[in-house]
Amino acid sequence: LAAPLVAPGPVPPAPMAFQPGWAVAAADTLGAGPYAPVPLAAAPARVAPGDLLPAGTDAVLPPFALDLDGPFAQVLEPVAPGEGVRLPGEEVAAGTLLRRAGERLAPRDLPALAACGIGQVAVRLPRIGWAGEAALRPLLAALVAAEGAEIDAGEPDLMLLAGDPGTLGAEPLLQGLGARPGMAAGLGMAAGRPALLLPVRAEEALAAWYLLGRPALRHLAGAPPPVPVQARLARKVASAVGLLEIVPVRLLAPDLAEPLAVGALPAGLLAAADALLLVPPGVEGFEAGTTVALQPL
Repeated sequence: LAAPLVAPGPVPPAPMAFQPGWAVAAADTLGAGPYAPVPLAAAPARVAPGDLLPAGTDAVLPPFALDLDGPFAQVLEPVAPGEGVRLPGEEVAAGTLLRRAGERLAPRDLPALAACGIGQVAVRLPRIGWAGEAALRPLLAALVAAEGAEIDAGEPDLMLLAGDPGTLGAEPLLQGLGARPGMAAGLGMAAGRPALLLPVRAEEALAAWYLLGRPALRHLAGAPPPVPVQARLARKVASAVGLLEIVPVRLLAPDLAEPLAVGALPAGLLAAADALLLVPPGVEGFEAGTTVALQPL
């Protein structure tokens, strides 16, 4: 979302039935019972869930509580004001913040938007360009799509270049990261656009994406960074000092993580991973049982 979504008015806008039955004025049902039915001057209106109540009514009488046999409709049990009814603003109050700018809409949001009469929303969709190694394109296109964007969908805001920067017409500004994997990645400019320089080796390209590409795309979209997952390590992680090391982990429980590798993102292990642990350069690792912050995949 490029802007916050705010409910323009109350939902429902007027008293609304939330159960099937008969719309009545509660005062007209006082004293009713199966052996002392209360006649109504006219048959009440039948309502279904979601129907607005007719003027002069304030409750919904259950279907079985009205006897229509005979010359007059007769109420067989009383109802209180508001029974079977949703009052104005009971579901959503006017001015309620539905979603903040930078949040992503989900299918579960659609009923609330429809109820508020919101049929269109403003979105910020980063445009990502691609050039270089064709074999890497499907992988990166899928990762970009998972963030709600597309590759080659227009004039790019960010270029992804896989291969030799000079051959691809890029000007490197930063070549090499102090990370393992990811040492061969870099940043540069291409055709006046910022570019992420990806190594052609899939493991290194993935590291560059998770360290630089995904944060850059989320920044362009105005989206907040993912909330880290706090979990205890099921076993020790040993790391070399001087490099940031990427450790794919699998969650054995919501608060227990199993390290799968250190300083590596092999395809088989990455497919089994739920999150990444980034070991800072000045840390030699973590003992088993240490609570660490994980980046969800």
